[in-house]
Amino acid sequence: CTEMLAIPVVKGMKSPSEKFAGAEETFTIEAFMQNGWALQAGTSHDLGQKFAQAFDVHFLDQQGDRHKVWSTSWGVSTRLMGALVMTHSDDIGLVLPPNIAPIQVVIIPIFAKTKEEKEAVEGVVSMVTNQLRQNGIRVEVDDRDYMRPGAKYFEWE
Repeated sequence: CTEMLAIPVVKGMKSPSEKFAGAEETFTIEAFMQNGWALQAGTSHDLGQKFAQAFDVHFLDQQGDRHKVWSTSWGVSTRLMGALVMTHSDDIGLVLPPNIAPIQVVIIPIFAKTKEEKEAVEGVVSMVTNQLRQNGIRVEVDDRDYMRPGAKYFEWE
């Protein structure tokens, strides 16, 4: 969560009354929202061998001996997507963290009035765009000539 989605989390273990029914232990990550509240973003349950016993689940080892499995259950859900939105949105909209954003950089060239100046700007934009892409950065160039730069800034914000 922290590295990929840029969501601050605290790892923890559920109390005996909160853990998954039948689990030996339940581990959790609690994501912190902009307002300071915590949201359970994911859980992992150490189910031990209780479910193997209840559902007759076994495996054979290398010697061919039969043993009950040790099982776990892991879960993240749409709640994690909610945490992503709650962490990275405001009244203007959603700004995805760089690791998952489909577009990481938007270049809005401001063209001069002469053809020569416009070609010079396009050359620099092309060079910068290529350098960014070679370094794995997802780039979009907004070179629409029918919109003013301010309208483009507003649109991309």
